[in-house]
Amino acid sequence: METVFMPIVKRRSNTFIFFWLIVLSLNWFVACQSEECVSIYNNYLFVGFVKSDTLENGKIELNPLDTVFYSVTAEGNDSVFYDQSIVTSFLKLPVNPSAEFTSFKFEMIDSIGYDSLLMRNIYYINPTPHTISVSYHRGERIIVDDCGIEISYSKLTLVDSTFQNTLLLNDKLSRLNDINDKFNIEVLF
Repeated sequence: METVFMPIVKRRSNTFIFFWLIVLSLNWFVACQSEECVSIYNNYLFVGFVKSDTLENGKIELNPLDTVFYSVTAEGNDSVFYDQSIVTSFLKLPVNPSAEFTSFKFEMIDSIGYDSLLMRNIYYINPTPHTISVSYHRGERIIVDDCGIEISYSKLTLVDSTFQNTLLLNDKLSRLNDINDKFNIEVLF
C-alpha cells in the first residue's frame, strides 16, 4: 500500500512547488516592471479645432469642429500626419524630439469635385497653406539608472500661427493631455 500512496503525495508536492514557483516568478516579473520607469511626457502637441456657438441665453459655447485637411506635415519631415481620408477635430502632432522648435503646415481643402470619367474625387487645395510654429524646452533627467533618460517637453510657446484665432491652453506635452482630452493649442473658427 505504501508504494501506491507515496507517488500520489509526491505528485501533489511537485504540483504545489510548481504552482508556488509560478507565483514567485510572476511576482518577480511584476516587481521588475516598476512604475518608476513610466514617463508621463511625450512629444505630441495636441491641437483642437473648435467653433463658437452663441446660445439663446447669450452664453458662448465652444464645440469641436470636424475638419478635413489635404495634408498636415512638419517642416523638415516628409511624413504626412493627416490627409483627406481623415475627418477630425483633434490633431495629435509629434514635435521634433531633437530640436526646440517645430513648424507644422496645414494644407486646407477649398472644395471637392468629382471626376465622373476617372470615377474619383478631385480635391481643390487652398493655395495658401496655414502654419503653426511652436517652441518648447527639452529637459532630460535620469529617473532610475535602469530606466534610462526621460525627456520632458515644457514651456511650450506659440511662436506663430496663420490661423486667425489661435490660443495656447497648455504649455506641457504629456500623455495626460491625451487621457484628459486637453488641448495644447486651440484653433477657433
